[in-house]
Amino acid sequence: MPTRCPVSPLLSDRPFTLAEARRLGLSGAILRGRRYRRLFTTVYVTTDTAMSLPRWLDAALMVLPSDAVITSLTALRVRGVEVGPRWPLRFVTTSGSRVRRDGLAVARVQELPPHDGRLASPEHSFLAACEHLDLVDAVMAGDQLVHLGYTTPAALVAYLSGAGGRGIRIARRAAALVRAGSESPRETYVRLALVLAGLPEPACNVNVGTASEFIGRGDLVYVAYRLVIEYDGRHHADVQQQWEQDLDRHDAFDASAWGMVRVTNRRVRHPRAVVLRVHERLVAGGYRGPAPRFDAPWMRLFERTTAARRSAVALAGTWQ
Repeated sequence: MPTRCPVSPLLSDRPFTLAEARRLGLSGAILRGRRYRRLFTTVYVTTDTAMSLPRWLDAALMVLPSDAVITSLTALRVRGVEVGPRWPLRFVTTSGSRVRRDGLAVARVQELPPHDGRLASPEHSFLAACEHLDLVDAVMAGDQLVHLGYTTPAALVAYLSGAGGRGIRIARRAAALVRAGSESPRETYVRLALVLAGLPEPACNVNVGTASEFIGRGDLVYVAYRLVIEYDGRHHADVQQQWEQDLDRHDAFDASAWGMVRVTNRRVRHPRAVVLRVHERLVAGGYRGPAPRFDAPWMRLFERTTAARRSAVALAGTWQ
């Protein structure tokens, strides 16, 4: 019986090149066996290596020009912002050589964007991603970059004022709608459904109360109309302690004569109904402005491309 060639610990749990494998005595026949997997033409991993975004990026950079920089949707995902499709992995380079690899999208540029040696800046990554996003997903991305501490609304606007590119129109419009304080993509989605229908803009995650009494913290708040909009995601109901705290907060708002509209995962599937309900409660609180408008752009952003569809696109596929 032939002796199995042991896997070198130097090659475990990471991508490695064909040249590196040969230096360790591994032949092409061994690399074509069951214990190894080829990621790109000259890049391999052991078959028991759990692939992840960082490992795919390490592998890709082994076959790309030395100045390649991660950008666009991929750079957002590196920072924890999951919008748009995960594949292909996106890079830019100044190299004139054409790079074609399955799963990679490599754009040639005259000058590299601001970067840290490997990753394009948050502001440029946002701009590049907007080439592949609609307005709602773009604002979600911007809100999350701000929430995670990578940039500010002002920094996005300032960078885009002197930038250009295919995504610039969406990027500038989206940056004007990015807000500090938005803590989840679904909060952003509900806020945009209201604002783009022509209703006043609610404040994001603000404390409600007086100097002597704290009532609670609302996800989206209309202070002038004493109305709070709460996004109650299913994960809240799955955690008993969080659910009890939410009930206490809701009771506190009720006792202080604050109105509340609760938006659940089921209700968010019907954004027009949510907007109409909020408008109804605003009117009850004294709002006398225009009624919501559901024009063609609004319908395209919220009725045709649902919140569930956006999540499905962002989560589709696997790194493995």
